[in-house]
Amino acid sequence: HAPLVPFLVWMADYYVYPIGQLIQAVLPGGMNPSDYSTATVTEAGRIAFRDHASDSGQREILSWIEKHPGKRLPWPRREIGALEKKGWVRLEMRTAKRRAGPRLRRFVRPKPGLTLDHVLAGRRTQLKAQNEQYLLETVFREGLLMMGKVTETYQNGAYLINKWVKRGVLETYDAPVLRNPAGEIMVPARVPERLHEQQKEALRHIGAQVAKEGFSCLLLHGVTGSGKTEVYFRAAERAMALGKQVILIVPEIALSLYMEGLFRSRLGDRVAGYHSGLSLGERYDQWMRMASGAVDLVVGARSALFAPLPRLGLIIVDEEHDDSYKQDAGPRYQARDAAVVRARTENIPVLLGSGTPSVQSYQNGQTGRYHLLSMPVRVENRSLPVVEVVDMKRDENLDDAGGVISPRLLDAIRKNLQSRNQAILFLNRRGFHRLFLCTGCGQAIRCPNCDVALTHHLSQGRLSCHYCGYHSEVPPPSGGEDHRICPQCGQARLRPFGFGTERLEAELKARFPGSRIGRLDADTMKRKGQAFDILKRFSEQEIDVLVGTQIITKGYDFPNVTLVGVIAADLSLGFPDFGAAERTFQLLSQVGGRAGRGDQSGRVVIQTFNPDHYAIRAATSHDYETFFKEEIGLREMLGYPPFFYLACVRIEGNKESTTATVAREFGDALRHILCRWTKRGKEIQVLGPAEAPISRLKGKHRWQILIKCKSAALRSHFLHAVDKLRRTSYRSRGVHITLDVDPQQMI
Repeated sequence: HAPLVPFLVWMADYYVYPIGQLIQAVLPGGMNPSDYSTATVTEAGRIAFRDHASDSGQREILSWIEKHPGKRLPWPRREIGALEKKGWVRLEMRTAKRRAGPRLRRFVRPKPGLTLDHVLAGRRTQLKAQNEQYLLETVFREGLLMMGKVTETYQNGAYLINKWVKRGVLETYDAPVLRNPAGEIMVPARVPERLHEQQKEALRHIGAQVAKEGFSCLLLHGVTGSGKTEVYFRAAERAMALGKQVILIVPEIALSLYMEGLFRSRLGDRVAGYHSGLSLGERYDQWMRMASGAVDLVVGARSALFAPLPRLGLIIVDEEHDDSYKQDAGPRYQARDAAVVRARTENIPVLLGSGTPSVQSYQNGQTGRYHLLSMPVRVENRSLPVVEVVDMKRDENLDDAGGVISPRLLDAIRKNLQSRNQAILFLNRRGFHRLFLCTGCGQAIRCPNCDVALTHHLSQGRLSCHYCGYHSEVPPPSGGEDHRICPQCGQARLRPFGFGTERLEAELKARFPGSRIGRLDADTMKRKGQAFDILKRFSEQEIDVLVGTQIITKGYDFPNVTLVGVIAADLSLGFPDFGAAERTFQLLSQVGGRAGRGDQSGRVVIQTFNPDHYAIRAATSHDYETFFKEEIGLREMLGYPPFFYLACVRIEGNKESTTATVAREFGDALRHILCRWTKRGKEIQVLGPAEAPISRLKGKHRWQILIKCKSAALRSHFLHAVDKLRRTSYRSRGVHITLDVDPQQMI
């Protein structure tokens, strides 16, 4: 797809990522052959292993290679480099076969030029089987049948087909068939009888940009429930009426399935879903459909941005503020920002939509870089939900039973259930207990690979790390259910503390035994289709109360939800991150916006220990403008986006001392580069190095260096110098150095 090429070249340059690896990441997984490393142990390596000349980590690697000759190495090649230098192993590159391709099925059809009457003339005595004539009639009538259907319908189908193939009447052949990843449609789209004036006004602007050739970026700021999805649909419909194709990007796979169902119910098979939740074969099929022009609308998560549409005329980014648009591995791109550049590259409009726009996007709307469209009221003039704040510092708001739900929220849930309405409870922390902590020595049970405490998952009966996947057994009770033996000091004073969605679900079931409670988080959607099933049951009112993490804050429309409870509004405020307040405001506003979208008014109850924080106050009063003014002032004063462009250099290594040394040396080297840039070097700030807030992750010690600059072009010039330095001088120092352009988080 030729128009994608300059866009990918820009991405490789801006995000400082090799163009070849970027293209490989963009293509559907398994479509192209991939290279991988294997190794064999040399005689010198066997001697070193036998004589214990290597450390335990190297011995583990040597042992694995000896037992798995020719197998793909489970370690990055850089970790094997030290063994190769010593002559202990011999590395070799191999190419894996592509893992995805068309799904072939066998078909049967009549030979060209034959008619059934001609075939049967004089041959009726040869029709010995009872169903033989009927089978021939079916094949000639349909013109084409899949062999699988024939053998499924007729017990002797394979024999009969083979018989008439030998007589030159029928022929079989193999052809690709399309895998169908769409599945069920969750709910039929509710088609509004009429558009409201604010929707019409927004569509007038969007339609004018779609009709004319040229790039433009439109930011649609519509409060939750203002009808943005219908605007997206009508805008896409107008583009398709002009013979153009559309990409609709959403932040989560679960929301992608939901939106695909809504659009498919009105547009049929001209809609294609594309996201990482598809199998390799399904992604291959959808990619080929898009490339051939067989679809008009692509709905998907980040990867849908790269859809190879030959007549692309509009890109829509829903919930443009969402953190999920930032890729945290491989090419660390921001899909929203990249969508704007792809639209500019292909000279088409891009529409960014949100009820709580990102500070950067809204600032661009204020300065005229983006065209700002506003939809400040809900459809049907429905009122925004009433928001109540529960100050959890006050004793009367704490539950005597030690639960996680305040008496006021419990009462609201009870009344909501009695009214036969639905509720959503939001807690952005999964698991049952947050940690096990010893009240004797003060130590928590921690992950051996990461600098974090293990989370208790009751249903799995184990403690788990949410970063690396490590898990261990829960220490058995000793002297009472809440007291266990501490592995550090041996005292029976180990107790569980904190709470997560699993415990919240269990408490609700205990409090309201006759109610139907559901949970949607990463633990309940591990298998394909689980998230869809839960959302479908909730949409069909088979679940009374849905407990979930930030997955449930996205743009779902459940008209019977009249109550939203926020269990711990302060969790995201504690992140060591310049965007913590923005993220908190957005989460509270978005989840609160799920309430009161039907005929009945909504109510939101927010539990917090910081009721006076400006982000919580603004979310409570649905006041984006006040929040924006407060936040943008702080950003300007502290030198953060959108006034400065950031980049984060991350240094990771197996050895703590080596990683710290390389981090300090690398920081000095960056400052040395700036000293040589006498004219513009002072315009770039290099802060650090410093240990990352999570100083050890997946067995790697972590340090960070923050780069700040007012000019994107100057920052890019400097980052390419940084990239050259890390590839030349620090390639074999036992550490891994990565660049994160426009970092979203600093943990």
